[in-house]
Formats: sequence, structure tokens, C-alpha cells
Amino acid sequence: MVTDSEVSSDRPNKPASDSDPLNKTPSDDEPPDQPASTRNFKSRFRVRLQLIGGALASIAAIGAIAGGLVGYWTVWKTLRTDVFPDKQQTQREATARPNIAPRLSLVVLPFANLNNDPEQDYFADGITTDLTTDLAQMPGAFVIGRGTAFTYKNKQIDFKALGKDLGIRWAVQGAVRRNGDQVRVNVSLTDLPSGRDIWSDRFDGDRTNVAALQDRITARLARSLNIELIQAESRRSEADRSRNPDAMDFSMRGWAKFYEARSKTENAQAKDSFDSALRLDPDNVEAMVGKAQCLAADVNNGWSASVVEDKKQAIDLIDRVLSKSSPSARAHAVKGNILVFGYPEEALAEYDAALEIDPNYPTAHGSKAIALIVSGRAREAFSPAQLALRLSPRDPVAFLWRFWLCHAHLHLHEYGEAIEECRRAVNLNNLYAYAYIDLVSAYGTTGQLEQARQALAELNKVRPNFTVQAYGQLVYAFSTNPQFRREIDDIVDGLRKGGVREQ
Repeated sequence: MVTDSEVSSDRPNKPASDSDPLNKTPSDDEPPDQPASTRNFKSRFRVRLQLIGGALASIAAIGAIAGGLVGYWTVWKTLRTDVFPDKQQTQREATARPNIAPRLSLVVLPFANLNNDPEQDYFADGITTDLTTDLAQMPGAFVIGRGTAFTYKNKQIDFKALGKDLGIRWAVQGAVRRNGDQVRVNVSLTDLPSGRDIWSDRFDGDRTNVAALQDRITARLARSLNIELIQAESRRSEADRSRNPDAMDFSMRGWAKFYEARSKTENAQAKDSFDSALRLDPDNVEAMVGKAQCLAADVNNGWSASVVEDKKQAIDLIDRVLSKSSPSARAHAVKGNILVFGYPEEALAEYDAALEIDPNYPTAHGSKAIALIVSGRAREAFSPAQLALRLSPRDPVAFLWRFWLCHAHLHLHEYGEAIEECRRAVNLNNLYAYAYIDLVSAYGTTGQLEQARQALAELNKVRPNFTVQAYGQLVYAFSTNPQFRREIDDIVDGLRKGGVREQ
């Protein structure tokens, strides 16, 4: 069912005024009717944060004088477990209260390509995607997913409307100009309620140093957003950064092609780019993850010539990445995608690992939902699927998350809700066969035989000669979990009642 030459900054930060919403403390967002005990506790907690922040600042200064910030990050990662005990709390609150934009909620809009060459779009897109990933790992941040952000590419944007539509406060936007090996990136931070820029800067570097340039941008954005306890914790260690600019170029091209891939041919083209990168740099982390992602897509979409070999190769690539020093949310999520059908409990562990690194990863949230269903835990699937939709409501794969909500309801015999969500999935993608399958089962079980007949007619357009036997052979292979299989028995019975032929 399925990313060490100097980087210069040539323009100073624009300071925020005293009235600027950037200067709000967390208490500005608290409901006014909280009990005194709660307010006192939060007051003490903020004092605690300030004390920890002072200690961390001292540690950071000592580390910098010593020649690096490795010690600082070790201490920070240890302390932040206590300061921010639940890294997904912001995401759950944003889902529960969609009308209240979290304080550190933002979207990274697609950066403009100033080269006037459409063939260079991949480079600007790659910087946008990696910057989204870096910002998404900041504690307390709520970052809209890349899939939704890229629906605004090359469009005129009403910033106030954008903030209301996505339920966020900030937008990061920028432009990239590449001249040979030299790269210039202009970045600004926009306050969406007012529609005005409150910070802008310009960064120069070269294409061998793009990762460090992105780190510098992330650090500046973190400070501008008043995140005082951290700089910008990059997902990439120094050892994992490619020293081969052409390998990095091929990797960025591969990801650009993968994100637009909707067919076996495009997926193969993305894989070819990753292979080209790996020939130049066999240890290129982004290329290894990208190739594994393409192999997983081949397997899960039925495009693979050898499922066993492709799964083995993908797992080997991901395990090489995960053996390195820096954690990779995307690598854990890809491994989950490879394991989800057949080993759902192992897949769940990988999705949880991804979300521990990046709580704003919509694909990991969404995929966790189907892994829970296949593990016989359908009741738990609603929250991650809803989180995925909150983080990226316009994502190209949002129809999948809607379907997984439908599928969870169907497993729980909540037929009205299942029908409603599957109809939403069909509205987003009317070629997705599994949504019609669930509709036929739900209508058949509830005796709505005319609606079942209509859904079956649509299903047969997408999946001709669909049978109960073929469906059973497919889905029973997903998991040996007895609860899951009992629920599938009921779905299969609904298909028979809905008029699907046996074989």
C-alpha cells in the first residue's frame, strides 16, 4: 500500500522591535484561565530554563575557545531530555488545537532559482529541502512538511492567508544564485500575521561547502526566532559530508527527481543519479539513503524485478548509513518503509527512531499509522496519521494518510467514519485502488449495496478483475499478527457482501 572553507555573512541581522512577536515569551501563548499552581509551576520551569541556558552558554563559550562545540552539544543533548521530555508535544498540541498557531511554527518556502535556468532548479530545491530538515529538528519547532511547502513553488503568496491556511506564524523564504562553484543565498524570515519581513541576511560560499552554508543559515534563523538554548544542531556530522562536489550534485539531482517521481521510469532515473553519486563518492550518505528509498519504492509499488534482492540491498545501504556517527531521521524512516509489510513491529521501532530525531517528519508519522494497523493496533493509528496531515496538509501523498485513517476505522468496524475518510482519499487521488476496496467492504457490510456496486465499478476501472482471493493473498502476507488477521477476515467478508467475485 504502498543531506570547510569559510562561509561569509555580508549583512547584519535586523533587530526585532520590542513590539515584535518574536519577543514574546512562552507565557504569551498560555490560556489566561490557568490555575495559580500551574502558573507558578511554569514560572519556576522558565527560571529553570534560564539557569540551564546560562550554564549552556558558559559551556559553549569554553568549547568555542577550545576549538569546537562538540562538548557543548554533548551536554545540550543530555540536558534537553529533561527540559524537553517529549519532542512531539508541540506537534500533538498543534493537531489538537489547529486554530492556535504554535509559537515556533513555520514553513520553508521553495527558494527561488536566480540563474534563469530551469535545469538548476534542483540546486535551489535541494537547499530548501535540507534547510527544512535542519529547522525541523529544533526543539519546540513545528515545521510544515516539504510536500506542502512545494505546492507554493513559483506562486504569488498572500502571507497573511498562508499563515491562516497552514496554522503557522512564520515563513522562511529565499533565493539561490550559483555562478560556477560559487553560491550566494539570500534568506528572509516573514512574520505571517503582519506580512512583514523581520530579518534578512545574505550568505556566500562554494558548492563544496553547501552543508556548512546551510548550517550557518539555520543558526541565524534559530537566533532570530529567539531559540536561546541552542544554535542549530545539524543532522550531518563533519565526517558524513561529501568532499566531492559532483557527487553532491548528482545526489541533489536524484532527490529532485525522486520527489517528482510518480512512475517506475522516474524512480529509475532518480536511482541512476544516486548511483552516479556513489560511483564518485561511495560513502555519500544522502546518495545511499536516496538509492535505498528508490529500492523501497520499487518493492512497495510492485516495480521490483527481485523483491528479495532489492530489499536486501536497501537494508545494507541503510545499515551503512546508520552505522555512522550522526543520526539520520530519513534513513530510519526508509528502513521502516522497507520493513513495514512483513515486519511491522520492527518498522515501528524505525519510525519512532526517525521521529525522535525529527518530530516534524510527516512521512514518518503517516507511515507509522499503517505500521500500527498491520501490527493489530488500529486504535493507535489515528494520532500519527492526523499529525502527518497537520504537518503537511497539501502533501502529494496526503491521500495515503487519509486512506490509512479510513483503513483504521474499517478495522475497528467504524463504518461511517471509514466511508467519510475513504471518500476524502478518493477526492485527493481517484486512481488509488485501496480506497475503493475499503469503500466496497464498508458499504457491503452495512447493506448499502447500490453504493457498494458503484464503488466496485470504480475499483474495476483501476484494478480490473479484482477478486476476494487475490486481495486475501496480498493482505494476509502483510503480517502474522492474529488481531490484524481477524480484522482482515471481516474486511474480506464485507467485500463478498459488496459483490466482489471470489476468484
